[in-house]
Amino acid sequence: MPLFSRNKNSYDVMFQKIYDTYWNRMFAMVSRKVKDRDDVLDILQNIFFHLWNYRKSLTQQNAESVIIKTCVQEISNFSVQQKKQPYTIEVAEVSLSDDSSDRLQNILETEKELELLRSNIELLPATRKRILTMNKFEGLTQETIANNLNLSHKAVKKQISKAMGFLREHQNQS
Repeated sequence: MPLFSRNKNSYDVMFQKIYDTYWNRMFAMVSRKVKDRDDVLDILQNIFFHLWNYRKSLTQQNAESVIIKTCVQEISNFSVQQKKQPYTIEVAEVSLSDDSSDRLQNILETEKELELLRSNIELLPATRKRILTMNKFEGLTQETIANNLNLSHKAVKKQISKAMGFLREHQNQS
């Protein structure tokens, strides 16, 4: 018996063959556009419902194009419906916690730490402060700093290390 026999009793068989042949492709096509699996399955159900309603017009020549067009149409219908969804009572009643005082406290603590760091950087000897600033704030490499200041790479590395140790020690004391 061919896939699309015109025998009225064969619609069930034809539909089962369509399901077996195209379900995986249809699932992949829909899931590329819709991420939620439940929504994908709902869309597939709508597609098969549509195909069942128009089963008498399906032929072997037009089946695949009708299936693809139906998939595209149902994905589009789903997208339009999602955009039209009004806020539900559950969403409207969601209360957001007010964490503004915690955020403000964190910002104030961070600003206090930054101010302490700035004042500790000011305590560094001039050369060490300059090397640290060039490396950490201007983003220059230790090698570039060494070339610019006519120092050895090892001397620059040692000055940065001493500056960082000093800042860690003084930052932790406060």
